[in-house]
Amino acid sequence: MRYALAFLLAVVGLTAAAVATFVHISSVSIVAAAPGAGPVADTVPRAEVRTPAVPTAADYARYAEADHLWRERNARQYTIAELRARGNGKRTPREAMQDHVFQLTRRGDRSGAITELEQWVRAHPRDEQSLLSLARLLNEVGRTRDAVSRYREILALHNRAN
Repeated sequence: MRYALAFLLAVVGLTAAAVATFVHISSVSIVAAAPGAGPVADTVPRAEVRTPAVPTAADYARYAEADHLWRERNARQYTIAELRARGNGKRTPREAMQDHVFQLTRRGDRSGAITELEQWVRAHPRDEQSLLSLARLLNEVGRTRDAVSRYREILALHNRAN
């Protein structure tokens, strides 16, 4: 009996607290929605920062302009090498191979890139991204039949996985 009474008092207390909270939220919402109350801010209101309830196109233009000014002052373009160096500086063998293929392709040595990728794919036959890169390079140099066979290998890998 004692536990039932404690449980009943707890339920009544929690219900009363929930109702009081709901009434408070409802009354605050009504006051905030009243005309002349100003827009509802999602940040701490300050005189220099006003957050409109519904942003307009002019607001978005101001935000974009502020973002552009910040980027001009603080941001800069990083090279891929700089971004990779910001990590732990260690390259996986796959990433090193991709970098080498990229450099070969950039220099116009597509046959060297194809040879590099074929060696990698021979050692790692389940590497779908490398297979796809190889198929694309083969297609670019006009070896369509070889490219199609590589695409079929990728499809076979997908069918085995599913």
